[in-house]
Amino acid sequence: MKDWQKKRESIIGSTDELEWRKAFNDFFWGRVQSRYFEPIQSLRNDDSYHGYGFTIMTLLCSLIEFLESCYEGKIYRQCNTNELDLHEYNRSKQCFIDFLTKREPFSEKFSEVEAIDFYSSVRCGLLHEASTKNGWRIKGMSDSGVDIVCMETKTVYRDDFEAAIKEYIKQYGDELASSRCLQEAFVRKFDALCE
Repeated sequence: MKDWQKKRESIIGSTDELEWRKAFNDFFWGRVQSRYFEPIQSLRNDDSYHGYGFTIMTLLCSLIEFLESCYEGKIYRQCNTNELDLHEYNRSKQCFIDFLTKREPFSEKFSEVEAIDFYSSVRCGLLHEASTKNGWRIKGMSDSGVDIVCMETKTVYRDDFEAAIKEYIKQYGDELASSRCLQEAFVRKFDALCE
């Protein structure tokens, strides 16, 4: 992609925070906005809270792997584990769990055990069987609007979850503007995406 090659040349080695924020907005935010949040908004425009929660949560669970792989600068490759290069991965489980346990605001809500349960019961249930498993339920929004999940009742609040992902993305964009490590990971990821 010519746009990426041009942007890449201007950000490699750059300490200009505005240049990095522009790269984030044009490539990262533009991608998640057009491929995830705009489709979710289209669903929500006629939302009766019956069935759309599954679709929205499936999209959000798909997005989590992308978010974590961008943060780490890792590229998915289907192969045997012993064939992986340093910045490649071939299993989504650890990527998903790392996101929930290491990235705010999710890390405040998920222990590793809870993240594993969520991965298996919500993410895998939705993606593989179009259903949550092990007693998990999806509701629209918590009373507080910021609960994300309730572990006691095994409830995920899809609107709170989406808001938390948007909060994480904002934090990531702010951190990307000044973190050399995140910038290198960003370039690796978008080099692979734009091949």
